[in-house]
Amino acid sequence: MTLEIQQATPQHALQIAYVKRRVWEDEQADETYIARVIAEPDHVTHIAVEDNTVVGFVDSFLTLSSEGMRRWEVDLLAVLPEHRGKGIASQLIAASTDAGHTMDAALMRALIAVDNVGSEKAFARCGYQTQDETCALYGSDGTADNLPHPNDLYLLPVTTFNYRGVWLEGKLSAEGFRKAQAVRARYQWDTAGAVIPLSQTQAVTAAQEAGYTFVAEYRWWHYRGR
Repeated sequence: MTLEIQQATPQHALQIAYVKRRVWEDEQADETYIARVIAEPDHVTHIAVEDNTVVGFVDSFLTLSSEGMRRWEVDLLAVLPEHRGKGIASQLIAASTDAGHTMDAALMRALIAVDNVGSEKAFARCGYQTQDETCALYGSDGTADNLPHPNDLYLLPVTTFNYRGVWLEGKLSAEGFRKAQAVRARYQWDTAGAVIPLSQTQAVTAAQEAGYTFVAEYRWWHYRGR
């Protein structure tokens, strides 16, 4: 059996949704929505195909930092359980990383749950290095009154296979968390979220007081290009 890594098209959305449901059984996977995301110009999705069947995928997309740095977000990586242990994840990561180079990204990065040893090993094999600090992911689908935009807060609209939303970056404050909730509600996006280093205890407290919910602990993994 021959395995091929290919760039996905919207026509692969049905099989991608199947893989996604198999890997994350408690999450929804809407193939119509996934097809729309694949078609967006800042997204590149790769699939692992064996005997004309999709057995894994990785979705990645471009973001800009507040300073204008082009970042390649390796966002969602999945391989069917019965096909793991064959190096498929590493092949998908390598293809995504190459796409990041093509998009002129200065930084490739992935946010990996601290207990996801399999993903950590796969990214390490592809030259990614972990940031030692553990972060907490917080999210909210709440709303708030529209406030003035706080200084040093950067709000970044994002679209993934899981949601449309806004990320908070920069200086995180109670006002900033509420501002993001207001923006989320205005555009009827799914969520507002922030990745907060655990050492930033004031930011963690501000997120909690604004009604954001703790999701899990993660670490950033970075690859800085050629």
